[in-house]
Amino acid sequence: MDNYFNEEINKIVLSAPKKNASFEGRFYSRVKIERRGDIFQASMFSETKVFHKNLKMKEMRDFLARLFGECFENYTAWDSTYEYSAKISKNGKILTRKTKIASSQKVSGLSGSAFSQKAAELSGLASSQSAADTNFNRQKNYIINEGDVIPVLADMGIFTKEGKVCAAMSDKFRQINRFLEFIADETKPGKIPDGTKINIIDFGCGKSYLTFLIYHYFTQIRKTDVTICGMDLQEETVEKCANAAKKYGYSNITFMAGDIGGLSEPPIPAWIQENTFNIVICLHACDTATDYALFNAVKWHADLILAVPCCQHELNGQMKPQKLDLFSEYGIIKERTCALLTDAIRAKLLEYLGYKTQVLEFIDAGHTPKNVLIRAKRTKSGKKEAALTQIMRITDEFSFKPVLYKLITESL
Repeated sequence: MDNYFNEEINKIVLSAPKKNASFEGRFYSRVKIERRGDIFQASMFSETKVFHKNLKMKEMRDFLARLFGECFENYTAWDSTYEYSAKISKNGKILTRKTKIASSQKVSGLSGSAFSQKAAELSGLASSQSAADTNFNRQKNYIINEGDVIPVLADMGIFTKEGKVCAAMSDKFRQINRFLEFIADETKPGKIPDGTKINIIDFGCGKSYLTFLIYHYFTQIRKTDVTICGMDLQEETVEKCANAAKKYGYSNITFMAGDIGGLSEPPIPAWIQENTFNIVICLHACDTATDYALFNAVKWHADLILAVPCCQHELNGQMKPQKLDLFSEYGIIKERTCALLTDAIRAKLLEYLGYKTQVLEFIDAGHTPKNVLIRAKRTKSGKKEAALTQIMRITDEFSFKPVLYKLITESL
């Protein structure tokens, strides 16, 4: 086990579930485990939901031993140098492999009993995806490309010190680069006047991979002024981000810990000044945190809002159709309907308040199932009552009382 799970490993994928094998009373199609500092976060995918579990290093071996072999037949893990994989063959043997990333592979066979505790991966998907990710990174011209040395992102595990994308962070790298493309497109010359000061609030910034990437883009590539504030609930995470900004002398980027819904004023003092273009971003803020981020954005008259919602659970517990019972009859249909209606209502509420709003695919669903982007640009038009009428028809039919609807109709 120590050869395949060690303190350097930062991502693990378990796949090929055994038939009728449950874990803690549930059946999962795959499990993805990612390092988050000193904690490993396990995302366990069932047919209709994703369940999360946080584990300390000392808990990981037992957790993996319970999953691999008993529930899953494939395991793959990555550190910064090697890819480790294990697969249970049809005759019960365990085939293992330790491959230096971007080098030749070596395969050996073990008996099933000798490896009853091994850890797990996406067999056909993960090993082939690992190669596909490398090829994709070579072919795709991102705004930030592999080989660009950004020390702060190397410190945070996105890049190696040589500027290569860490294998375990390839999905995250694509996501933040894609989000950056939306920001770059909306702020390019011709879209906003020359000399405009850009202010950005990043709600739910987490470890601030995106925050630092945006700062690098504007200051080092565009050579333009930008002021950024990242906000998150986790004080320890915010402190680490602030220390990283201080280490590299990022003078116009700050971080604050707190609840998104507890703010009354923008955390950037220059927000209300003339010749500014004010942006609110929100990448994968969970459940109603996205609603509070959107509410603050419209309350503070943000010029541009970019939000990729996550975990839309609120309406699922409220749905009671008046006539359209079919949408609540099957669990998976109900869940997906509620998720889509959540974002449709959010987009339409922004439209009601005079924003030109689009709902777009953020990134391919193969990289994250949370791939809907709400893009809203403030216009000079007033409220559009017809949009509110559409929302009321939906909320009346399904007995919805969305947080954002209440915040906007009661406060704005």
